[in-house]
Amino acid sequence: MDPDAVLKTAFAGIGKAVAEFSVTLLNYVSDLEPRDREFSEELLMRELRVSRVKAGWLIDRATDLTSRPGVLKAMVEGRVDEGKALMIIDLLRVLSVAHAAIAEEALLAHAEKNSYSTTRQYAVRFIHRLDPKAAERRFTEKRKARMVEKINLDDGMALLRLMMTAHDAAMVYDHVNRIARSLPKDDRTLDQKRSDVARDLLLGHDTPAPQGQTMVYLTMPITSAFGMTNDPAILGGYGPIPARIGRDIAAGGIWKRILTDPMTGMAEEISHVYRPSPKQRELIAARYPTCMAIGCNQPAHRCDLDHCCPFDGTNTTLKNLRPKCRRHHRMKTHSNWKCANRPDGTHTWTTPNGKTEDVHPVPIAEPAPF
Repeated sequence: MDPDAVLKTAFAGIGKAVAEFSVTLLNYVSDLEPRDREFSEELLMRELRVSRVKAGWLIDRATDLTSRPGVLKAMVEGRVDEGKALMIIDLLRVLSVAHAAIAEEALLAHAEKNSYSTTRQYAVRFIHRLDPKAAERRFTEKRKARMVEKINLDDGMALLRLMMTAHDAAMVYDHVNRIARSLPKDDRTLDQKRSDVARDLLLGHDTPAPQGQTMVYLTMPITSAFGMTNDPAILGGYGPIPARIGRDIAAGGIWKRILTDPMTGMAEEISHVYRPSPKQRELIAARYPTCMAIGCNQPAHRCDLDHCCPFDGTNTTLKNLRPKCRRHHRMKTHSNWKCANRPDGTHTWTTPNGKTEDVHPVPIAEPAPF
């Protein structure tokens, strides 16, 4: 039997088990007397030998999954896993009943054939187009959840987690990263330097001056920037954000024009050179905002520009160059993974056992309606 099929069947079985357990759990809670339901976590602690926090999480997950029968059915049938199902349910919350029904069908169909990150990008863009105001409501709702949390780890370590807007997080990370990269070479890794720099900044200690201006990359249609439409903006390394938020960010930024094909919404080709020029790098990053490996979200401006076909003196072009993070650049070069570019911009990967998977570019503007 095909080992890939065996693996996929086993993975689908996890989703089916989670869905069936969720139904069983809610039936169990529903059968309790009303005055006992408030303390259902205590019952689960005893019966399942889990913590009260885990018991509450199990009930919350079951409530979410059973609230959307269509999503639950897709899990039972092995069409989507738990992560995709919960993501879709979460994104549907701010939509009206009618819009949620439309979006649910479209997102489940997409999720069945694509990775989590690709599905989420598609879902956010779909919801932005379906109901731009819902995207703003969701941003407003989520922004209220910003926080700082300390999570204790083993061996004298702890994790400091900050919840903030995607734009703020991009600015903070870029600031920390620029300082860390400017430090002299020593025995620390770059991740360790970033951690030390962040610690010094938060504690108010002196740090070396960052090299250059802190930056984020934002792409949006000019019609949206001027308020004529509400097409979402694309925040580099993150994905779609509401048009209003994009306009706020763009107001104080440096603007550069990128011409797109009106039929596809894709950024256009530019000149042929040996080494990608700064302008060419910017255009490629606009067209392919992240690493073109399956499910990788490394921002393009932190990736290598890979010649998918080996350089022949003339093919340092948009058709041949794709951003790949260092790990996936090495994977393509030094392993049995292969990649190829299609005329429509699709990047096709071939696994070591001969299976293929497409990674599609994301238009930065909506195609013209003709």
